[in-house]
Amino acid sequence: MNQTTKYSQPEEPKAPEIEIYYKTAVNVGKRPKITHSNDVYNTMFGIGEMTRNLEYKELFYALYLNQANEVLAVHKISEGTTTAAPVDIKFIMQGAIMTNATQLVVCHNHPSGSTRPSGNDKRLTEKIRQATELFDVQLIDSVILTTTDYFSFQAEGLL
Repeated sequence: MNQTTKYSQPEEPKAPEIEIYYKTAVNVGKRPKITHSNDVYNTMFGIGEMTRNLEYKELFYALYLNQANEVLAVHKISEGTTTAAPVDIKFIMQGAIMTNATQLVVCHNHPSGSTRPSGNDKRLTEKIRQATELFDVQLIDSVILTTTDYFSFQAEGLL
């Protein structure tokens, strides 16, 4: 008895593919520069969504900087409620890697109008600082924004 086994050709793999790129329409000479926490405050007030939501809900942003302190990109990391915004540090670091940033500033607003950092704000800032060290990126500030004022972790010696 002669039996022939028929083998089918394997299908091409259908593994997920990832494409990473960074593209900017802002000319090098026109990028905002961050040399002080007040520059963060002014830059973020140029972001319409942040300005519209300062007293409504928390938003968490990352600002990616090059060695010359120029803003390579501003990235909304999360959007939350009146009392919190969940933050996944992986998203922050993805942006830093994609833009090839050497420095990072994170900021969020407090709809309550208080600039005082919560215990969670302090713990999160420290976790972000630790993550940035793994990628040779420097966390230069963490800023809390309100409609009339801001709090800088760097200026207050907490970073």
